[in-house]
Amino acid sequence: MENPSEIDRRAGAVHLLRDLIRERLGLALNHSEGEAFIVNRLADRVKQKGCESLLEYYYLLMSNGAEEEWRHVMAAFAKSKSGFWRHQAAVRILVDALPRLLSMCGDKPLLIWSASCSTGEEPLSIAIALNEAGWFERAQIEIRASDANHTAIERAALGAYPEQKVQVLDAKIRDRYFKREQDGWRVASTLHSRIQWRVANIMNSSEVADLAGSHVIFCRNVFIYFSGHAICKTLTLFGRCMPPGAYLFSDGGEFFTTLVASSKLFAPLNVKESEVWIRRDITALDQ
Repeated sequence: MENPSEIDRRAGAVHLLRDLIRERLGLALNHSEGEAFIVNRLADRVKQKGCESLLEYYYLLMSNGAEEEWRHVMAAFAKSKSGFWRHQAAVRILVDALPRLLSMCGDKPLLIWSASCSTGEEPLSIAIALNEAGWFERAQIEIRASDANHTAIERAALGAYPEQKVQVLDAKIRDRYFKREQDGWRVASTLHSRIQWRVANIMNSSEVADLAGSHVIFCRNVFIYFSGHAICKTLTLFGRCMPPGAYLFSDGGEFFTTLVASSKLFAPLNVKESEVWIRRDITALDQ
């Protein structure tokens, strides 16, 4: 049985780790997600790294050159959920808005960023919709997709999906863009190659500053896990990098809506079936 001093030391280490993870990953970890939650998520990595305590692992994460280890922490806490046509209304709005968005680009490509793409279904759904509408033949469009979870990006880069993932697609769409394999379906290379895959943490401005300059950002199912501070930090980065008139597709909810409105960086598009914000045309930002 642990003595009180050991329990206190472990609780202190958990608090340090929780605060560090909040800062680096933006996750809204709170006291209800207490010691057991933190310990269970990190237990394997602590053991694999040969650390004798959570405090030792905390110092490892704080040390120089710990970026590779942070990739494993991100994977441990990731809540990766995705699916084809999961946000079909948002994709439909994007397709309809293409003429307006392309008018912003001049002779440069239209840049679309799926900021938390998980295993790739969202950017692939976007690519399918754009191709079905004939936009790749008429315009320069680049799709970039990133996720902080390196294991999710590795799966996305493979382009292989089990039957249950693909069965939501219309059979004609499935057969046009996927090839059946023994264990499921593989995306056609002509579609898959249109997407640039990258591991990137949106809380790290140095990793995503170039991506945040996109004309369209899909940031769905991200902010629902973030603290208010992390949401504001991300919105500020997006607002400073996105060109005026750019579209941000995000999560809804009163809390997020209040934060994004108070930032004064974005105006709502007022589309009922999806949460869409337009980057305001502000020449000088106070922040």
